[in-house]
Amino acid sequence: MRFLFIYPSTGVLGGIETLLARMSRWLIENGHQVTLLVEQPGEWTELLPQGVKCIILDRQFPKLYYYIHAKHLWNSLGIEKPDVIKSFDLSSSWIACQLARIMQNNCKVIAGIYNPYVFTWYWAPESLPPWSTKWLYLRNYLKYIPASARVFCGIDQIEELKQVHHQGGILWPIPIDTTQFLPASRKPQWGRIVSVGRLSPMKDYNFYMFDVITSLRKKGYDVTWSVYGTGEYENRMRDRIEQDGLQQVVFMEGSVPYNRFWKVLEDAYVFVGMGTAILEAALFKVPNVNALAYDREGITHGSVYRFPPGCIGPSLASPAKLRVVDEIERILRLGSAEYQTEAELAYAHMRDHIVDNSMNHFLKLVREAGPIRTPQTLYLSNYPLWFVRRVMKRLVRPRETIHPGSTLPAKPVNV
Repeated sequence: MRFLFIYPSTGVLGGIETLLARMSRWLIENGHQVTLLVEQPGEWTELLPQGVKCIILDRQFPKLYYYIHAKHLWNSLGIEKPDVIKSFDLSSSWIACQLARIMQNNCKVIAGIYNPYVFTWYWAPESLPPWSTKWLYLRNYLKYIPASARVFCGIDQIEELKQVHHQGGILWPIPIDTTQFLPASRKPQWGRIVSVGRLSPMKDYNFYMFDVITSLRKKGYDVTWSVYGTGEYENRMRDRIEQDGLQQVVFMEGSVPYNRFWKVLEDAYVFVGMGTAILEAALFKVPNVNALAYDREGITHGSVYRFPPGCIGPSLASPAKLRVVDEIERILRLGSAEYQTEAELAYAHMRDHIVDNSMNHFLKLVREAGPIRTPQTLYLSNYPLWFVRRVMKRLVRPRETIHPGSTLPAKPVNV
């Protein structure tokens, strides 16, 4: 089959970028064709396998949101019509549907969402004026993409969609491909805590971990915390290290090449993080504590093995009741045999995410997905609404995006 992936990547390596690379590699190795349409270039494209056609559209990418412009741009690219178009967030699902309409070849559209709080926060209906692009994209997603073509990586996201819009979707255990990591062997060093991920909104555990480390050391645990990653939180985290006198305890290690992920975990005793990173750590048999998105209180469900099978997060019906500091302390106090059991439990949870299992499941979802509807009138309405948005921008001051559970705006501020 011919696959077309669409994502407005900012060029920064994150969970969706690594997902694009893993899916592409498996599909290419199994005889399929893959083309990517992305917005910004970045080092993450080096993860893509040979045989993938990656088109960086840069400033042309916004044309894909407007039907006539998208048609002209698509025709200029000279790409063979795909059998499947896969989007990776809500806005790119709009693009996917438009392109399916333009091609008129009955291709499948699979709309993926891989972040929490999409429907209750960032795309909450009450916050979307009817002239906004978000209102259009959300309407298209809910009305014209069937539940069988909507995929999620967490049960909580499906439950969120059901609570807000009384609609459904399909859980897909996202793939983890361990063959991309350099060979590494586990030599856990007691007390060494490691985190790997972007230092930016959603990964707010990077702030409460200073209190966690201080608390554990006051109890007599000789722990350290090594943080791998870069992002807008970095300067504030360095200030916090100075403020708390943790220069010999907390280490900002900067970015790490993706293929070295397991190498930096060789001597980790505990991994603290979220998303695909914690799944990859679990497959390396590192006992872990899952951090909640946007949480600054330090609460958790514990290890990934406490999640439902194939799920990157817990059900909304099971609120977090544990504390991160207590879970880390529990792991630190385990005996040798108990520690090994903890590691094996984390590893066993990952079976559904092993790349062959996951991607064969994905192909099954593709085959079973229902057809989308492609309302040309809705797509063309984005043109007059563009003029309305121009007028309203002068009359209504745009609201800054505030992240869930946080007072921090989307853009960094001076503190």
